Amino acid sequence: MTRILDCLVSYFGLDENERPGYRRYFCYHVLAGPGPTAGAGVAAITTLAVHSEIERCTSCEHFHTVETGGPEAAVAAALRYLDAYHGQDHLRKVQSDFRPFDGDRETQFAAASARREVAATLSERGEP
Repeated sequence: MTRILDCLVSYFGLDENERPGYRRYFCYHVLAGPGPTAGAGVAAITTLAVHSEIERCTSCEHFHTVETGGPEAAVAAALRYLDAYHGQDHLRKVQSDFRPFDGDRETQFAAASARREVAATLSERGEP
């Protein structure tokens, strides 16, 4: 059985000394689950909070799909989308651990795999 995963992702504005603060922020819930075919995955991004409605990312809230890799790949695709969207905004990203909705070993392994994929993507871009 394919599991669902979710995580909380926030971006905080940096001041003139590169310190994150709460004056400018974006907070998202990313939820991923199985797709329509074996191995496929889907993810949805929901905006939970934003410092100004004018800067709300309405395009972020579309469906992110992958043909292979299941929910883990779908959540990674959604996170890449958010990173690209906020890439030029002078923000610091903070992300929770992936939270599987079923705490069995298979789901924990899948969540660890998704974390590794996200870490590899960040490493390729030179981010911590």
